[in-house]
Amino acid sequence: MLNKISKIHVFTIAISSFLTACGDGGDNTQSSNFTPTTISGTAVDFYLKNADIKFDDCENTSIKTDANGHFSFTTTAACSESALTITGGIDIGTNLPFTGTLKFKKMDLKNLKNGTLVVSPLTSLEYFLEKAGQSNQLNTILKNLALNNINNISQFDPAKDGDAHTMAVVFIFQQLATQIEDRLQTINKDNGSTVFTQEQAAQITFDALISQLSTQPLFTAGSAKIDSEVLKSIVNKAIEIAKAQMNDPNNTIDPTFTDQVSSNIIAVSTAIDSIAQNGGTGANLLAELQKNPSLLETITETLKSPVYSDFFLANYDIAAIKASSETHPLHINSKNLSDTLAVQFKLANAKSELDDTVTLAFKLNGGNSAYHENLNIIFNNIQVKFNNQGSIVSAKILKNTVINVSSSSRKIQQLQFSVPEDTVISSNGKIFLNDLIPINSYINTLPIGSLVQVTVYIIPSAYTINPQLNLSQEKITIGNLTLKGSALTAYFKLS
Repeated sequence: MLNKISKIHVFTIAISSFLTACGDGGDNTQSSNFTPTTISGTAVDFYLKNADIKFDDCENTSIKTDANGHFSFTTTAACSESALTITGGIDIGTNLPFTGTLKFKKMDLKNLKNGTLVVSPLTSLEYFLEKAGQSNQLNTILKNLALNNINNISQFDPAKDGDAHTMAVVFIFQQLATQIEDRLQTINKDNGSTVFTQEQAAQITFDALISQLSTQPLFTAGSAKIDSEVLKSIVNKAIEIAKAQMNDPNNTIDPTFTDQVSSNIIAVSTAIDSIAQNGGTGANLLAELQKNPSLLETITETLKSPVYSDFFLANYDIAAIKASSETHPLHINSKNLSDTLAVQFKLANAKSELDDTVTLAFKLNGGNSAYHENLNIIFNNIQVKFNNQGSIVSAKILKNTVINVSSSSRKIQQLQFSVPEDTVISSNGKIFLNDLIPINSYINTLPIGSLVQVTVYIIPSAYTINPQLNLSQEKITIGNLTLKGSALTAYFKLS
């Protein structure tokens, strides 16, 4: 599993879904002298369709961009001043989910120039600078981004108003922010919950960007090629801030964090710069990118984050598992029921050898109309190595790792024991956990013909689970230990 996919940000969103009111729309929200104003907006990171636009200072008020990335709204007496946050949606330039965050600082919306606004990576920068009380650093950072001729950020559309170099710079800036945010959101607590919310990840990311770009340029002179040393200093600063905020040695950060973000952004900036060097407008750069599918594919593939996919349980793939039910169970021999503790998955978009620490948990509820037994197990601290194709190379549980077991069976009931030594639990790309606990004591209690419902919980540390797998988020509790993870349920009939 996964929680989230990488981001690619397309560069302009124009204007056209409709919000009739930011309050409840009734007469009691309108003061007698209030005149509603319709505002048109553009969200920039290439065009975002179906993105969520939240009015931060207007309770429960949000709208979406339309299929072309346009949005509009009408102010009310209850909602005429607000900051904006844009998340979600699909980048129509790359057809990838937008997983980043765009911000627009709190403004008097009814008095915007021309009734229009542009929400972009630059307005995000302005938002976080103001929040940090460092608005006076804006011009310095814009200069260090080689963006010296922007008079009004809230009205500036890089695709329409900027040249090719400007658009390339803003695009790469957003990709860098998104890459850092994505990886910060893969850090999990021991109980499987994420350490940082999307809002917190964005705050840490821009704190790091502001810290470093206040004193040094991000790009090499005259190009959109990123300075590799400055890039690494930004990522390392984000990690430093994250560690300070976590203040918990048990919450680990992937040691390849910096190298992965750096290599991805360097590759993307080199590719974009190759087009930007041809000159022209921001629109020209976008057009040239769309006319070069091989280059566009290189960029999109580079920016994809590793995600968990291709899940198997007891040799059944995810499609068969999801299709199973109480009335249409999968058939399994009782001798093979222990294979329900054998799992296999892959990391899509791996690109290189990768490591992760995974928690796996299982709930087995089996029996017939006259008899029923359950078995719950939590396996922490599973160290998994993947090759550059994303397949499992090896997996082991480290010495002294605690395994928690509970069961209604009198032969098991509740157990908690430590692994006496580092134990290899993988073979041929699969993880086998059935030898670590007395599962046969449970299986032998179930009569032939029993229906067994098996739910597996997957809680990775460094990488997310592909949201396209549509796994639910569920909890499992054994004693005082409660974990929450992506869950998948299968139904088996013993034969």
